Amino acid sequence: MNKSNTLYWRTATDPAERIEVRLALNSYIDNDNLYVGLESRSKENPECWEAYTDITINFNSLPPFHAYVDSRDYNRHVHDFLTNNRIAEPVGFEYHGFRMFRFNPDRLKELAPEQFKTISAKLPPQDDMIKEIVYRKERYPIRTIYDDDETFSVSTKELEESLIEGIGIQDTTAQKLLDGICLFCSIQELRYLTDAELIEKIYEQ
Repeated sequence: MNKSNTLYWRTATDPAERIEVRLALNSYIDNDNLYVGLESRSKENPECWEAYTDITINFNSLPPFHAYVDSRDYNRHVHDFLTNNRIAEPVGFEYHGFRMFRFNPDRLKELAPEQFKTISAKLPPQDDMIKEIVYRKERYPIRTIYDDDETFSVSTKELEESLIEGIGIQDTTAQKLLDGICLFCSIQELRYLTDAELIEKIYEQ
């Protein structure tokens, strides 16, 4: 981990200690809500990391990157920890006394890149994940998804039809674009299916 991104946790002990921690990311199996926890260095072997505390608590299904935060007991300083480290910000809702936070996906990706890659594949795309491609003066949505070391481009059936028409009039650009897109689907699928669901469709072809 980049030293500039080293995280420190203020314990609830008296006197308080400042210990080095790192994020642990996952998703809850029943609803894919975001799970965030902390790991600390093992006292027996400082090269190893072990579970330290859970930050989030799972209730009803929530929008991507939103979670209720557990600030009880040993976690009494968690709100300051999240905001001071730019990890999350409160959004003003509470449930059974637990405050909802919106977690910063860019910061999560920076602090736990491999785990972020796994959880983000199970989530619907964010608006900025869908770009546009221009062909014959028309704009079409296009989305890039990732599976291990592979990258796939996905677009709509409307673009596929336009490219096939372009090939019919011997437009070499159309053939190059068609070869570079792995899946054509509906606009609803493009916007709302997760990376994992689209990858499954690609492999089923």
